[in-house]
Amino acid sequence: MSKILETTGTEQENNKIEIPAEYMDDFVKAVKIGYYKELHKQGLLTDEQLAKLIERQGRKNPAA
Repeated sequence: MSKILETTGTEQENNKIEIPAEYMDDFVKAVKIGYYKELHKQGLLTDEQLAKLIERQGRKNPAA
């Protein structure tokens, strides 16, 4: 195996990105909105559908 591809356990742990728990909900919302926008860009969602999905991410209970 190439030296470039080899990493030790310590190197892998140092490269690990962690999102603090208090920001996890916001991160998940941002990822979902990104998916929605990509689906819209591909023509799989209408403008109205996109707006409704994004609006739902701002609510405390997205299923409401």
